[in-house]
Amino acid sequence: MKKLLLMVAGAFILGAATVNAQIWGGQLILRGGFASNSFKGDNTRGITMLPSYNVGLDFNHPIIGNVYWNTGVMFGTRGYDVNFSEAKFRAHNLNIPLTAGIKYALTSNIAIDGRIGGFFGVDMAGKFDAEDGDIKIGDKDNYKRCDGGILVGFGVWYKRWNIDYTFKRGFAELFDNGPAGAVNHLIRLGYAF
Repeated sequence: MKKLLLMVAGAFILGAATVNAQIWGGQLILRGGFASNSFKGDNTRGITMLPSYNVGLDFNHPIIGNVYWNTGVMFGTRGYDVNFSEAKFRAHNLNIPLTAGIKYALTSNIAIDGRIGGFFGVDMAGKFDAEDGDIKIGDKDNYKRCDGGILVGFGVWYKRWNIDYTFKRGFAELFDNGPAGAVNHLIRLGYAF
């Protein structure tokens, strides 16, 4: 019953957001796909990529001509693997991007776009997996849940369908003297309402 109610609530929210997007003169885009997560910078020796997911609801609003601004909400992960499964860190987070972009039509059905800007993120849940046991992020001393950084994206459109590549680079440290600089590569399929 809970799942059914969540599905109905999700459909209602998506429908309401679609109507609002049309009223505001913008475009609502549902995206989801693969995410590659890692960290770069100080204290990242032995850290390798951790595959995961990313889903989001974006809103593009035209500024002038082909130029638009974009915001939305993205749910996904950030994390890393240490020396191929000696230890792992994975946090499920919420990101709010704010970018500016340009969309260029190649034909009547095909277009390309690019955008650049920033994001703010907060980790909602997650854990550190280690040989001596799991530690929830809330139990980790000096763990810093918030991150912010740059976001660059490129996409190809066919009518309302979109394949998008997004690069995200965070700047916050996970904890004092911990890894800094979350790096995410996102490959997502999207549909514009």
